[in-house]
Amino acid sequence: MRARRNWIYFALLLCCAAHLAECQQKQHFRKRPSDLQVKQGSTAVLKCEVGNQGGRVQWAKDGFVLGFNRSIPTNERYEMVGEASAGEHHLRIYNATLVDDADFQCQVGPADGHAAIRATGHLTVLMAPTSVTLKGRGREDMLEVTEGEEVTLECLVEAAKPVASVIWYRNDRRIALETREDTQSESHLHRRHNLLSKITVRMSAEDHGTVFSCQAEHPALDLPKVASVRISVLYPPGPPIITGYSVGETISSGDERTLSCASRGGNPPAKVLWFRNGENIDSSDRPFDGGSLNDYKLVANSSDNGAVFTCQVMNKLTDVPLEASVTLDVQFPPDHVQVTGPAIARVGENVTLTCLTENSNPPATISWVVDGQPHRSSGDRREKASAGGWHTISSISVIVPSVDRDMMFTCHATNQNIGTTKVDTYTLSVLRPPQPPVLYGYSEGTGLQENKEQAISCVSRGGNPPAKLQWYRNGQKIPSESHFVGDVSTAEIVLLAQAQDNGAQYRCEAFNSASASPVSVSTTLIVHFPPQDLQVAVAPEKLSAGTSAVLTCRAGASNPAAVITWFRGGYQVPSKVIETAVAANGGTRVTNVLKLNLTAGDDGLDFTCRATNLAMQLDLNETVTLDVRYSPEFLSAPPPSVDIEVGGSITLNFTAHANPSLVTYSWNRLGAPLSKPVMEDARRSPYGMSQSFGHRRFQHDGHDGVVAEGPYLFLRNVQIEHGGDYELEASNQEGVTLAKVHVNVQYPPRIQYTSGLVTVSEGDEATLECTAEGNPLTEAMMLWRRPNYHFSGTRQTFDNKKAALTVLSANKNDTGVFVCEVNNGIGSPSTANVTLIVRSKPQIDRSQLLSRAATDLGLTGVLECIAQGAPEVRFSWRREGDLLSNGAKPEKYDNETSKIGLVTWKSLFFIRNVNEGDYGYYECVAENELGASPFTIQFTPPTIPEPPLALKVLNTTHDSVMLSWVPGFDGGKPQYFRLRYRPKDSSHYQCLDVYQSGVYSQSVAGLDLDTEYYFSIKSYNDMGESEYRGEFVRARTLSEAPPTPVPSSNVGREAGSSHARVPGLWVIIIVLVATALLALNVSAIVCIIRRRRNKRASSPQSKKQHLHSSSSPKGIALSSTSPHLTRSGSDQGSSKSTTNTMYAPSSYNDTVVGETLSSISEKSRESYTQEDSVGEYEEQGHHKHGGSAYLIDQIEPPPEYASQTPSQPSSAAYNPHEDDYAEVLRRNAYNHQLGKVTPRPPSRATHYSASPESHGAYLTYSYTPSPTGIPNGAPSQYHAPNVTLGLHNFPESHAPVGPDIDETTYQALGLDSALPPPMHMMGSMGLEQHSIPSEPSSLTMDPHSITIDHHNALIGSDGLRHNDAPLSTFQPGGRSVNYPPAPPSPPDPSHMEGHLV
Repeated sequence: MRARRNWIYFALLLCCAAHLAECQQKQHFRKRPSDLQVKQGSTAVLKCEVGNQGGRVQWAKDGFVLGFNRSIPTNERYEMVGEASAGEHHLRIYNATLVDDADFQCQVGPADGHAAIRATGHLTVLMAPTSVTLKGRGREDMLEVTEGEEVTLECLVEAAKPVASVIWYRNDRRIALETREDTQSESHLHRRHNLLSKITVRMSAEDHGTVFSCQAEHPALDLPKVASVRISVLYPPGPPIITGYSVGETISSGDERTLSCASRGGNPPAKVLWFRNGENIDSSDRPFDGGSLNDYKLVANSSDNGAVFTCQVMNKLTDVPLEASVTLDVQFPPDHVQVTGPAIARVGENVTLTCLTENSNPPATISWVVDGQPHRSSGDRREKASAGGWHTISSISVIVPSVDRDMMFTCHATNQNIGTTKVDTYTLSVLRPPQPPVLYGYSEGTGLQENKEQAISCVSRGGNPPAKLQWYRNGQKIPSESHFVGDVSTAEIVLLAQAQDNGAQYRCEAFNSASASPVSVSTTLIVHFPPQDLQVAVAPEKLSAGTSAVLTCRAGASNPAAVITWFRGGYQVPSKVIETAVAANGGTRVTNVLKLNLTAGDDGLDFTCRATNLAMQLDLNETVTLDVRYSPEFLSAPPPSVDIEVGGSITLNFTAHANPSLVTYSWNRLGAPLSKPVMEDARRSPYGMSQSFGHRRFQHDGHDGVVAEGPYLFLRNVQIEHGGDYELEASNQEGVTLAKVHVNVQYPPRIQYTSGLVTVSEGDEATLECTAEGNPLTEAMMLWRRPNYHFSGTRQTFDNKKAALTVLSANKNDTGVFVCEVNNGIGSPSTANVTLIVRSKPQIDRSQLLSRAATDLGLTGVLECIAQGAPEVRFSWRREGDLLSNGAKPEKYDNETSKIGLVTWKSLFFIRNVNEGDYGYYECVAENELGASPFTIQFTPPTIPEPPLALKVLNTTHDSVMLSWVPGFDGGKPQYFRLRYRPKDSSHYQCLDVYQSGVYSQSVAGLDLDTEYYFSIKSYNDMGESEYRGEFVRARTLSEAPPTPVPSSNVGREAGSSHARVPGLWVIIIVLVATALLALNVSAIVCIIRRRRNKRASSPQSKKQHLHSSSSPKGIALSSTSPHLTRSGSDQGSSKSTTNTMYAPSSYNDTVVGETLSSISEKSRESYTQEDSVGEYEEQGHHKHGGSAYLIDQIEPPPEYASQTPSQPSSAAYNPHEDDYAEVLRRNAYNHQLGKVTPRPPSRATHYSASPESHGAYLTYSYTPSPTGIPNGAPSQYHAPNVTLGLHNFPESHAPVGPDIDETTYQALGLDSALPPPMHMMGSMGLEQHSIPSEPSSLTMDPHSITIDHHNALIGSDGLRHNDAPLSTFQPGGRSVNYPPAPPSPPDPSHMEGHLV
């Protein structure tokens, strides 16, 4: 049974699978279009996916088909999207509008075995309402109603699809009112609907300020639309309420109060007004807590007592103002208090005084105070005042007591309630006698200075009336000026102190009407005065050096006594007082003496006696000048010795002073007089002071030597024999003085003897000696030096002008030249060489470059062996034990030995006519008497070179990197080097070829600022190329370029602009001279041209025939110079530009243009201009970069070039030596055609790029010369100009025919005659390649680096130029250059991208 059921299930499953397979085979909808709603303006996508599609698909809109084209051209907003091959045929509708609101049907047509199918979806376009308004209102209006009024609000929502819904809000709260009515209607816009919603509301005061809002919501709206209105409900204000004062309250005068009147509610807000006794005083109300408020501030005074303050409140709904009032009760003190009574009284008299107070509330209470003590009144009474207060009157009676002052009465009026008191004071004058007077301005015992004014005041107090004052001098009245202030009387006298006032008495008396007799005070004056005279006496009358003298000084009367001091030439000297005596007016007379031991220094000096009154700080001086006789003394001490260099001149001045002043001078040397005695007047001056003897110059006959005259010793062009002791004798009537001086003649050093050549064995001591003569000469002035030598293993000694250098335990490293240098600072140092040779057995140089040699078959092979040793090294050459050298097989082998250093020897071994059997290993043996050293050299056929070693970075600038390397074996062929480099972040390489042999350093220029580069290098020759080495050598350029120097053409412009104008006459003269020179130059040029033409005309015709008979190239590239000088770093680079490159200062001259730049021939110095070079230029791309304007940082030139100075840049950045170089190239070309020995063109470092041209393949090389003559690997500080040479292969159609190239064509090229054969044909002509002599140093060291691009032309058989020839550029190059063989074939062009430097 179960098995049967399983079979039934299986059969049903098969049927279902078959039906499903049948369905799957027919086309059907995987996804049907569905109804869709979109907002107006948005994009709608109706989905339609067909499975197993067979028929074509199209869409229909409301039954109208849109076509099978998926772009639906009938409506640009419709298109079918999706992957058609996957059955996706969705309909996309852009910017949906109401027109798109329709039924859309996806229709699939019939096909073989497939029935047509279709599916429909409806697109509904939602239209947002155009507006929401409250009828009769603005968008947010104010509706004004009265309290209790019923208001209907209508909200209209227009033109929505479908109709919008409305929600009402009261403020922010949603409301639902039974009075709401909603009505729908058709809009005037097609298929749109309006909605009108009404609500009715009764307004109360609480609804004031409420906002009623109608909010329309619709699915097409991102945010609801709202219309609203604000309700303003009008109602009357509340009654006024006064705060700030209570009924029955009292306030004090001066208190500040604020009366506030507030009224709550009211719309519009109530107006609140304040009135005082019916008069409006304040209308400044303000809103407050739902109502209005008016604050009135007042300061209470007596007039406010009983005043009524009323507040009124009103708005437009109140017919009668609402009022509230308060009456103030103000307490205040009396307005005025006054005491009256008699003005004066006598002692014992009875007096009465009255006190009156006015207008006080409540009445004031009066109290009396007499002389500070309370006193009872005699009686008080009160009276009503008209201002609402009270008057109070009080009296007091007293008997005047016996006092020495006036009496003081004080009335106090107090308002007890407010605690305020007012006071009035009355003074009763009591008559009394004065007190004894007091003196001011002078203290007893104080001294007054003579002739100084002194004021003395007499003051008396306490008198009533004030006292009268009188002054007396020694009992006699004197006038004074009196002053009175209260009971104080003052009388002042002003006196001019005199010596007669010393001890005088001054007295002052005081009295008035109340005194029985005067009272007085007195004082005695002390007056200080200086001495009136000062007398000085000198004894004895005649003074001489070495004797004694006494100087006496007497000062007249003085108070206090004068203090006497003596001064010698301005300096104080000790003295002694011998007498003091009393004099007139109480003064004292003083006598003082000074004793001297006279010297020459006292002659002419001033001695001053000074009498000083210390109390007055006054001096009285008297001066006497001494006349002291003495023998001669020199103005300055003669030096014991005077140094002078040989050949020098000096004048010694030993002038002396004396008294008497006539001095006789006599010079002696070695006991013999130098000249006749001369007498001169020394013209005395104070001893020790500098004195001038005039600007005397000795004039003699001009002969060299020693001349003496008077105090002068003249030494001219001094020689060694002039040295020695000189003596001068100076005498007068008083005696004789001698001076001695030694003249030390100094002269430069001179080496008299050296050891010359010293030879020792290894381990022995070597002593090098050097003897010199000179003055001075010390050990520090003689030294030994040797570059890069350590003197730690030596010993140096000095004895009797001989310096010795001992090398301890000498070895072969001590071999070399030592320099003995003597320098005493006079003249030039003296040097001499001493050579030390340490005997050692030979040591052969086993470097890689010497371990291999290679040569082609049939040529002569050369093997090189270098050894160091002493004594002389001998070489022998062997192969497999057989001796080959030293004449063993002269027909096959030869050798030669040369000395190339102090102990370095080189042997060259020649193998003639090399054959296969000659290849193999050879042994070089270097030997001398101390031993032998063998070395094996492998001799092979030429091979590819070995990779260079030790690539390293020497220096970097902002746009260049200097590299150096060690070459490997060259493979027996001339090898060249290729530098490859790239930025760190780039995989694109650039290459730079170096063709100059013997130079293993190169600068890579044209790099970007602040960029890291990777460098590698390989070598190559005609046999092939090595692998790259040094890929991980990297360097980063500097981040900033140096400042560009000011062009030399601009130097001096500003200075020149400020100069005065040249006079007209000078202008005429300059013009005439310039015209004459121009005419002379024209004549010279004409002569030179004629000579050159005659020379060409006389040239042998065989030269041209030789050229025509040889193999010639298909075409010849002719260059016409047409450089344009541009500023360094210009962006306007082109094939016509000249670029100043690295290590050269930039310069620019606006007057130099490419079409007129002339060259100068080295042979005749003839100026020529290629005027036909103005033609078209072939454009070539240049890598533009900022030109360097400075030398490489931190690189010093080699010692052999340290003294050479680069030439300065010219205003046009042009060097005439460059034309010299071009002339050399032209002469070389001429020599080639004659079959002469011709130097190779200069080697160059090459940036290269290769590209095919329609005229044939060509390769343009841009050569950058490395500095020549610099040791291998050494960086150069100078960069010579660049040159670019082009090798071209021209089509035959452009090939010029030899005979048709006339003389004019060669002259246009700057050649003397016909063109040379091309480089690749030189070998067939049997031309050898040799070096040309070194070029002038000025060319090599010139800092300019100029690239001159030339326009190229082809000269055809018609004699015309063809401007489509490739461009080649020639530039002047370095010194001591060599022609390399033709460069090897370039690598693949894709690897040869680069740029011109």
